[in-house]
Amino acid sequence: MNWQIDARIPVTIVEQPPALTAATALLAEEALPEGVGPPTLCAIFRADELIAHPGGCACCNGQGAAAAALAALFRERALGGSWFSAVVALVRSPAGRAELEEALRSDILTLARYRLA
Repeated sequence: MNWQIDARIPVTIVEQPPALTAATALLAEEALPEGVGPPTLCAIFRADELIAHPGGCACCNGQGAAAAALAALFRERALGGSWFSAVVALVRSPAGRAELEEALRSDILTLARYRLA
């Protein structure tokens, strides 16, 4: 028997404001949908915005905003904040979708923590 377990957090990409469960975090492009906020763990990203690590290290220099926002969600979870087992990503533009998909495909830290659902 061949078992394959992927413990990374699944990310579902949607284009309309989603219904969220208690164990779901929200990643939104540009702004949160109306009526969403605490206690739901949320992060916002802006497409085509580069986020530089304060130390200026080569590994993070020029990281996309989607990858940085996913890292912030994971950091909150890992440091004892709100627990989530899934992320719903609300994209509002083709550029936002492309940036998020690129992060889930090629950003090494994002790949270690998340997977496309």
